[in-house]
Amino acid sequence: MTLLPTFTVGEFRKAARSSPNQNCVRVARKQGWTAVWDDKRSTAATTPATMLPNSELLLLTDTQFDDFQAAVRAGDSGRSPLNVTRRTDGMYIFRITTTSSDAAHTEVELVFDQDELDAFHDGVFNHEFDHA
Repeated sequence: MTLLPTFTVGEFRKAARSSPNQNCVRVARKQGWTAVWDDKRSTAATTPATMLPNSELLLLTDTQFDDFQAAVRAGDSGRSPLNVTRRTDGMYIFRITTTSSDAAHTEVELVFDQDELDAFHDGVFNHEFDHA
């Protein structure tokens, strides 16, 4: 079993084009892992030091996330483990498509609107989420 790092709210960043208030796709990277989080899940008690449970995160290896970014930049994200699908109501679902060995992370879904997705993609195109 792989030991996953713990992510705190303060470690996440959002794309420069994102809303100055919440409602953003946020990304954090550490110890070879990339976590994607929806900051709409925060509460009044959430601080930068708040540790986020894995049940709120989409977790990928840095390589998987870099492959996702490369695919988005190339206009083809169909083969990435980070799957983004449009619902009939116009919202977008982010989920991980994994093998059965990673089943613990297949249940997490994050929901974003078109503006949030556009800001996230803008950050991807501008290399804002590249590994430092």
